[in-house]
Amino acid sequence: MRLGFVVHPARDAAVRAAADLVAWCRERGVSTRILEGPDVGAVESADDAGFPDGLDLVVSVGGDGTLLRAALMGNRAGVPVLGVKVGRLGFLTEVDPDAAPSLLDAWMSGRGRIDERMALVAEAEGASWTDPQWALNEVIVEKRARHRVVRLATSVNEDHVTTFSADGVIVASPTGSTAYSFSARGPIVSPRLTCLVLTPVSAHMVFDRAIVLAPDERVTLEVGEEEPALLSADGRPGLELPVGARVTIRRSDRPARLLRGEVTESFYSLLRRKFELPADPGG
Repeated sequence: MRLGFVVHPARDAAVRAAADLVAWCRERGVSTRILEGPDVGAVESADDAGFPDGLDLVVSVGGDGTLLRAALMGNRAGVPVLGVKVGRLGFLTEVDPDAAPSLLDAWMSGRGRIDERMALVAEAEGASWTDPQWALNEVIVEKRARHRVVRLATSVNEDHVTTFSADGVIVASPTGSTAYSFSARGPIVSPRLTCLVLTPVSAHMVFDRAIVLAPDERVTLEVGEEEPALLSADGRPGLELPVGARVTIRRSDRPARLLRGEVTESFYSLLRRKFELPADPGG
């Protein structure tokens, strides 16, 4: 059995927590690998290309941003991801470091609970890159130049909806509805729902509302006129989209798989705590 660790390199608490978990694995004869980064005592270190090979589980130690990178690695390896929470409260990380060993032990004994989350994939025509871009949270096509806007002809399936003149357009999963899409005034969607959320960012036009789409629908964004664009999936470095390029974003055939405890905090409890919503009148 081999576990792969993705660790936030700038958080000392994350590095310490990862080192403790690697030591726990070593005592039980479990092989470990780290995705480059800090020395936590793992048996192996690998880059993005080699990291997923032969893994049984990916362990993220950090916050939600670290987990998004780990989710991509888990998708490439075809294995679940455990999010160990170090730092600020997020929606994706599952357990505190002290509770992680018991959850790992349950998973190794075949008692782990897997939560599947809808993910997205984006494919481009007319760009210099060809690899499909997988995302758990969102895909955004956005402007390159700070003082410009990008014009994106937007279609759902083959039906033209409008051309957004905006800073960008986000296509989010339900999981990603509380991330960048939320900051752009998109709706909060239960992660149990399967849908796509299309949200314009700072649209320079009267219509600037998000649109919720069926899970089998596809969004196509075509870069228009004189301004090129960038595509970013889950906050990864932007990929160039020249004028005339088209990106199609759809539900991924392979969902994200997150390892969960038998008892876990509900999405709505997390929502209340994350955004400091008022408690019930009797609380």
